[in-house]
Amino acid sequence: MPLFRLFLLSLVLGWASALSAENRPNLVFIIVDDLNDMPLHPEGKPYVATPHIDRLAAKGVTFTNAHCNDPICAPSRSSMNFGLYPQTTGLYFFEKWKDNGILNTSISMHEHLRNNGYRVFGSGKVYHGNERSNRMFDEYGPLGNVGPWPWDGTRKALRGFIPHPAQEHLLMGDDADVPYQWEHTFGPLTMVPDWKPDEANGVPGYKGWYMGGKPFKYNSDADRDLFTDELGAEWSREMLEKQGDEPFAMFVGFNRTHTPLYTPQEYFDRFPLDSIELPDSVVGDNDDLAPALGDRALYGFRRYKMLERHEGEDLVRKWIQAYMACVAFVDDQVGKVLDAIEASGHADDTIIIFTSDHGFHVGEKEFLYKHSLWEPSTRVPLIVAGVEGSPEGVVCSKPVSLIDMYPTINDLLGLPENPNEKGNGYELDGHSIQPFVLDPKKGEWSGPDYAITALPGKDHMQHKVHEGTYFPHFSIRGERWRYTLTSQGGEELYDRDKDPLEFENLAMNPEYAKVKKKLRAELEKLRDGDAWESFKNQGDAYGNFELEFEARVKNADSLELAYRNGGGFELSEIEEAAVKFGALTYGEWNRFRVKADGTRRQLWVNNRMVSDLRVEGESREGELKVLASGGTKVRGARVRRL
Repeated sequence: MPLFRLFLLSLVLGWASALSAENRPNLVFIIVDDLNDMPLHPEGKPYVATPHIDRLAAKGVTFTNAHCNDPICAPSRSSMNFGLYPQTTGLYFFEKWKDNGILNTSISMHEHLRNNGYRVFGSGKVYHGNERSNRMFDEYGPLGNVGPWPWDGTRKALRGFIPHPAQEHLLMGDDADVPYQWEHTFGPLTMVPDWKPDEANGVPGYKGWYMGGKPFKYNSDADRDLFTDELGAEWSREMLEKQGDEPFAMFVGFNRTHTPLYTPQEYFDRFPLDSIELPDSVVGDNDDLAPALGDRALYGFRRYKMLERHEGEDLVRKWIQAYMACVAFVDDQVGKVLDAIEASGHADDTIIIFTSDHGFHVGEKEFLYKHSLWEPSTRVPLIVAGVEGSPEGVVCSKPVSLIDMYPTINDLLGLPENPNEKGNGYELDGHSIQPFVLDPKKGEWSGPDYAITALPGKDHMQHKVHEGTYFPHFSIRGERWRYTLTSQGGEELYDRDKDPLEFENLAMNPEYAKVKKKLRAELEKLRDGDAWESFKNQGDAYGNFELEFEARVKNADSLELAYRNGGGFELSEIEEAAVKFGALTYGEWNRFRVKADGTRRQLWVNNRMVSDLRVEGESREGELKVLASGGTKVRGARVRRL
């Protein structure tokens, strides 16, 4: 055995030995909302100094090719926290994980830590929706809040979610129908909102900021209430001071850089407007995009256009300035946590992981949002520091993703690798990146050569369930190539060595046909898992299986799923369960998923589990068929044997 591999093996065995002796490291996991790759200081983006994130990078390994698995808050965080791909669970959009039939029976990384002797703390936004139950955490600090907010004095606006009155003109005319108006506004705290009374519409009016159902004091940047992020950083410091020898895991969620982009004036002052260079973005570069991704009606394009059309106001540059100010603000909060770790006496026995839930466009491709399958949206900063035997201040360019965080934590902390073994049986989809943490250049890991990201067909501009939602688009990113396949069959291919801004789509170029074919096979393997095949609906025999299909159901008697295995078991009239739980909509496309595993039969309708049955008798192969009548249509059926 070569000397280097022998040395690396001794490190791994030594690490495992230390863990088995209960000398387990602590964990501080910092996740920032909507933070793109600016802390990596990439070319093509305005430069933001992040001295505190940089000093963390100097103590660990920075992954420069790390990606989210769904560029939206809720599915990204659910996927990461439970270690299951969106394509495994069916949660692609802003659904609640508790309503998902797979996730609500799975063990999250926080539960897994608690089940294995760790005290677990959290603050801010860790899950989407401020999950802070005793099931997840021993103690929870300040909840996440992207305020402070303007307020108009009405009860319905107490929680925020209204735009700044000084920028209402952005949302008029052609852009009056752009939704989520609260997240389009931005500016320093010195831009104190002043809502004028409107008696005709029952608006009392109010001058000042509001947050958490009460006034947010602001007299000056030096005399004001604290942001939730600042409160969370302080709470984390206090908790770190209290920790003794018992192993702990602390999850710190920062809300900035989530919109609306309000932050103290001092952070705006760091970035003079005339010094900010706009990202390269030319309209013609979007002409060759896959139709589903290049539709100019999509939310990210609309947001960019909304700012650009106000000629003479330089609003795109001002918005980018606000985003940069928020990056600098959150860097200062990260610094407070790092200072607290060092002061606590736990600096030498604490692993620190820093990341974001997804990226965010700041004008690239004339797009201003997350929710795309291009690099600005999929790439996230990822730093792992404090691991014994790991080099410091180095980078790793291997493609990894947030799905790998759960198994990595298991590996680094010596936790069992299959948390669902005694539960629903789902194995984690990701792979531990510990080999790269120990050897960023030559580490041998068991994961794929590509990171995969899903994007639901549903967009913010569309406010109902429709056929694109549950047939999402996918993109994979390797060390050189990005390949994307939409649910309608559209393709994009980028050679990132030659085209790092992804301006030239090579998918239709015959010179790259072999490359595209290979990448498509890799994408389909990561998207579909093992052994999926088209379901012919001919009554073939199956034993254990998973079946997925869509049906536009006419009425309660028009759809039946029949499965006969010799023992007489038949699952039929599935609408009865679905209607009971309010999960099915007649006349629209509904997604059905059935899992038959041993004597257990589970049914999801539109990603919600509506039936979980135990059937008597031995599980044997039997005929499987979907029966539609009376105008009900079925499409997109696929099945895999388990």
